[in-house]
Amino acid sequence: MTWTIWEARNEKVFKDVSISFEKAVDMVKFRVGWWFKYIGKGSKDPITLILLNIAERCVDVKKPKLPKHKDWIPPKPELLKFNVDGSARGVPGHAGVGGVLRDCRGRVLCVFSEYVGIQDSVTAELRAIAKACGLCLSRTELKGAKIYVVSDCKQVVAWINCNGVGEWKYLQLILEIRSLLSRLNQVVVEYKPRETNYFADALAKRGADGGVYLLDWCDS
Repeated sequence: MTWTIWEARNEKVFKDVSISFEKAVDMVKFRVGWWFKYIGKGSKDPITLILLNIAERCVDVKKPKLPKHKDWIPPKPELLKFNVDGSARGVPGHAGVGGVLRDCRGRVLCVFSEYVGIQDSVTAELRAIAKACGLCLSRTELKGAKIYVVSDCKQVVAWINCNGVGEWKYLQLILEIRSLLSRLNQVVVEYKPRETNYFADALAKRGADGGVYLLDWCDS
C-alpha cells in the first residue's frame, strides 16, 4: 500500500500525471491479491488462508470464464518462463496484455498488465509478446538469461518463428518481435495450451477491462 502511494506521488511530482483514488485502490488490491494468491498458495496457516480468500475476491473482480486449468509447469533450473497473453473484448474491441515471469521454483520475478486500446485478439497477443521481449531487453540482470516466452496462440507463434511474413496487417509487429529476439539470442517464443496460461490470461483480461497500468519487478 505504501509503495503504491509513493509511486502515485512520484507520477504527479515528476510527470504531472494524476492517479485517481479508485485507481490507487485498484492497484493496492491487485498487488496484495496476486502476491497472496500465488506466493501464499498451499499454505495451511489460518491467517494466510483468510488472506488468500480475500485475494480471490480482490484479483479480477470480473472473473474471466476460464477452462479448467492445468498446473503451471516450471522451467528447468537454468531457464526462466515468461507466460504472456492478449485479450480483446470484441472484434476489434477494448484490449489488454498481461504477463508473468517466473523461475524454476515458481517465484514471480515480474508481472505486467496494460490496456492497449481498441485491437483485435491477434494484435493483442503480438503486443503481449513484444512487451515481454522488450522487458527482457531492458533489464541488465536478464542479459544472457535463457527465457521462454510462452503464448497460447499457436498461429502467432508460428508466424514469429517461421521465415514467412504472416498476414500483412500484422507484419510490423511480427518484424518488431523478430528484431527484439535477434538482440536476445537466449530468448525463444513457444506455444503452450491456454489451460497452462491462466495467470497471464487473467492479467490480460484485467487490462482489457481498463485496469490501471501495472508493471512490477518483484525483486527490485
